[in-house]
Amino acid sequence: MPEPSEQEEIHEAWDIYKKHTLSNSIINKMVIRDGELTLVMQEDGEIPITENYGYGLYYRDCRYLSGFLIRLMDTPPTRVLSSDERGFRSTLMVTNPALKDCTGTTIPKETLLGTLAMVIPGCIRHSQIIRNFNAFPVTLNLTYEFDADFADTFTIRGIAPPTTGKVLPARFDGKNLYLSYEGEDKHHRNTIIAFDPSPMRVEGKVCIFELKIAPRGLQTVNVEISVEEINPGHEPERPVKNPDQRMNQIMRSYVATLECCDNIPTSNNIFNSIMVRSLTDLNMMRMSLNGDVFHSAGVPWYDTLFGRDSIISALQLLPLKAELAKSTLLVNAKFQSNRSDDWRDQEPGKVLHELRLGELANLNLIPQTPYYGTVDATPLFLILLTEYVNWTGDIELVKQLEGNVDQALKWIDIHANMEGNGFAYYAVKSPLGIYNQGWKDSPDSISRSDGTLAKQPIAVAEVQGYVYMAKRSLAPLFRQLGRESDASRLKKEAGELKERFNRDFWMKDRQFFAQALDAEGICDVISSNPAQCLWTGIIDQKYVKYLVDRIFREDMFTEWGIRTLSSKEQRYNPLGYHNGTVWPHDNAIIAMGLRKYGFVNEMSLLFTGMYEAARSFEDYRLPECFGGLTRSEYGIPVKYPVACSPQAWASGTMPFMLTASLGIAPDALNNRLVINKPHLPSWLDNVQFNNVKVGKTQTDLNFKRVEEETLVNVSKKSGDINALIEY
Repeated sequence: MPEPSEQEEIHEAWDIYKKHTLSNSIINKMVIRDGELTLVMQEDGEIPITENYGYGLYYRDCRYLSGFLIRLMDTPPTRVLSSDERGFRSTLMVTNPALKDCTGTTIPKETLLGTLAMVIPGCIRHSQIIRNFNAFPVTLNLTYEFDADFADTFTIRGIAPPTTGKVLPARFDGKNLYLSYEGEDKHHRNTIIAFDPSPMRVEGKVCIFELKIAPRGLQTVNVEISVEEINPGHEPERPVKNPDQRMNQIMRSYVATLECCDNIPTSNNIFNSIMVRSLTDLNMMRMSLNGDVFHSAGVPWYDTLFGRDSIISALQLLPLKAELAKSTLLVNAKFQSNRSDDWRDQEPGKVLHELRLGELANLNLIPQTPYYGTVDATPLFLILLTEYVNWTGDIELVKQLEGNVDQALKWIDIHANMEGNGFAYYAVKSPLGIYNQGWKDSPDSISRSDGTLAKQPIAVAEVQGYVYMAKRSLAPLFRQLGRESDASRLKKEAGELKERFNRDFWMKDRQFFAQALDAEGICDVISSNPAQCLWTGIIDQKYVKYLVDRIFREDMFTEWGIRTLSSKEQRYNPLGYHNGTVWPHDNAIIAMGLRKYGFVNEMSLLFTGMYEAARSFEDYRLPECFGGLTRSEYGIPVKYPVACSPQAWASGTMPFMLTASLGIAPDALNNRLVINKPHLPSWLDNVQFNNVKVGKTQTDLNFKRVEEETLVNVSKKSGDINALIEY
């Protein structure tokens, strides 16, 4: 840790940094991404140098490019004609205002057409084509200005002050422009910018090109931006070694994603476009560690491995990409804790919360190395394993992870059971840890109806459901392994937990379940937390109708979706991160729960609201969350200023809701596919779900809405599987 005098200097610098550089909104942004490299731009393709909150080029939690401005004759590209962003590439069309060229010739407005294209095969390849539609030649100065602050993601977000690392002067060697940084962690980081053709001159971080364009002619300027990290004594690390080879791999992955979309055509073309956006975003969000592929959580703030997020997005995608669930399980198993460490809120058997690889992590100034402050990733890990087996029948993976399963269960029963009452609690130990450790992890997200905050230890409602579901679902797998006594024990423990939960969390006076139990009793607000318990099956049948009725009242249901917190509660704020916003993934889990308890009309209402929200957002992309204002008051969803977009589990929302609507329930170990009470909403007349894989079999299913009924036809079947349709 730095000495106190150094700390004072750092915090003083940090105060100046916050005052002069943070804006607090990244609502209008374009994102292209591949692996560990992410580029976040404004809609005009630029990265602002001043008042830049989150835009930039990121690699391993470091911002390698914090400014990229384009000027034509000192004029910014203010006239954007079109913008197209598709995962690994973006294309902008721009034109000019009236201006004078280098010879003093007046160029009428809209007579130059610029195309700015970018792709990201492990580096940024930026190509700018300028076409001259005048009857005379033009001579133009094209200027690129770059900047790189090499700030850590946690510094940009305002969580940690800057380090004492030094940004070095820009250097141009006649071929490449180097922006470099000597980190406090002794790592040397470079942003390397190559040009074709070479600039006419370079002044610091400003590169000037002179373009002579004939009548009806064009000129092209290509820029390649690479990043590298050098750890003394190690080989330089770059996102990829061969960008051309990586480009071919990217193209194949997107072709496969589009083929996956072709397997689920529907009668609604807008919904088809939403599904294409969802699946291509999930493809874009893939990253890997030591060969294990998983979804990064969200751009730009959570662009790394998160246990909870990677598991939930894998769950959402199981009917389409079961192999991703396997690799997600493997990477989380490798990071499962085997010891205790209060700095990282770490305990044996616990599944990680978050892994960071940047300068602050290298210096151990943050605990995310990895950090284990999450109460739900561990039971969700077990749920993903059981759901994966339901789809694939891959009992061999259960055998491979048997030790991990046992350790996870042990953590639930011993470490999470802080109060000795059989509920799973959390309490932060790390001085830089997260206070609330469920999915609603902001400091003020768990409260009482008088507005006071929950006091640790805290047991949130949905996590009790996760534990119940995990234990109940593992019991039959343990029988497959010959562990009969353990299977019986898990089933018994699940039953006892269900009984305790319905007794201790039920609020008789409010006819609803508590958000949480804490050190002083019940957190008695009306929130979405207990609604997720429908998915897990822990809610006693006698309480279900009360819960369902309550979440669809106007203080909870916005017509787009269900709020995180009732508008009648003291801490409600329609733009409060977890205190009134609408989260797509939250609603997707609730929708699946409504399906399980037979509330298909309510499920359809929720599906419809989220469909209407998705079609209202640019390019049909659902963000991490959006404002909790009602649709009747505001005709379009209100954006949350710093929402991650794309975000993995938000992208998985529509595929998961579609699965709920179709009523598909696989049982690969018993060679069955159950389709229970399918219910298409009024805007979706037909869904063709081809190549549904359950175990080693494959089935084509056709769902058709006829008046208020949804009929199913098994149109093709390969392999021996028993398809059961229950109306």
